[in-house]
Amino acid sequence: MRVLRPRRGGSWVLLAAGVACLLLITAPGLTRADDELREAREELRETKAAIRTRAARMRELQRELNRLATGIATTEAEIHEAALRERALSREIRGLERRLAALRERLNERARAAYVLGPGTPFLYVVTATSAADVVNRIGYLEELNRRDGLLARKVQATEERVSIARDQVLRLRAKLDYARARLQADRERLRRKLLASRALYAALRERKREVLWEISRIRPFAVCPVRGPHAISDSFGIWVHRSEERGGDHVHQGVDIAAPLGTPIVAPFDGYAVTANNRMGGLAVKVFGDFGYVYNAHLSRFGNLGWVQRGDIVGYVGATGNAGGPHDHFEWHPGGGRAVDPYPFLMQVC
Repeated sequence: MRVLRPRRGGSWVLLAAGVACLLLITAPGLTRADDELREAREELRETKAAIRTRAARMRELQRELNRLATGIATTEAEIHEAALRERALSREIRGLERRLAALRERLNERARAAYVLGPGTPFLYVVTATSAADVVNRIGYLEELNRRDGLLARKVQATEERVSIARDQVLRLRAKLDYARARLQADRERLRRKLLASRALYAALRERKREVLWEISRIRPFAVCPVRGPHAISDSFGIWVHRSEERGGDHVHQGVDIAAPLGTPIVAPFDGYAVTANNRMGGLAVKVFGDFGYVYNAHLSRFGNLGWVQRGDIVGYVGATGNAGGPHDHFEWHPGGGRAVDPYPFLMQVC
């Protein structure tokens, strides 16, 4: 009996058809992932450009604030100096007015005395002299009186002029003070508005920066590999794990296993806060909470640094505690503090 054998050409046709079907099935998923990655990167570029624009505006606004603050300080110093000068002039005016009043009183007394004696008194005073020497003395005396009266009158005039000048200076100073105070009030109001604008811009800049970090966390959440040393990462997220009841029972694997020698350091993949998270299945475990989620490391042999940590700080060491069958780090990634997502593609970026 003749045995029919399939021709090789038919086998290749079937194989090619199978590969084509597989490509048709996987291509949409790959295209969709690539599109999402491109969109995320484009958003990241736009966000960084917006931050640079806002940062430049912040620097310009800060220079304006510095100029305003300097102007306010200068105006305040001018106001203080002018106020001191005004007080000094006011004291000087009060002293001059007292002196002027005294001089005027003396001048008035001389005028009253001359009025009482009458205009002919100096003549009578001279002609009633008893001798030539007495005449000379009396004439000298009258001349001295006239000189003193003239000097007193000039002092009164000079003092009046000084008072007038001082009063004009006070008026100018007060006008300058009024202008300076008005300018100070306007500058303070401008400074208040600028500070409010600066605060709003700073808040927007911080929010935009957080958006950048969020975009980065979507594309590359881990700065460093969580296991420092030789390791092997299993792409095992979401598989059904069969375990005895004593070892936790059957469950869906919520992370990946990173096999490494016992005692290999486990480090924080980003800046955050490390806390213990021990449990029956995971044994000794630690969580590191970052700005955009947390990671969970289980089956540790011992702990490292806890509390505030930076990326690369040792938070524990590989072990086999809990339901582990051998030394490894059970690693989970919970973005936003929510459900676990597959960390394998992100680990491939840093490990």
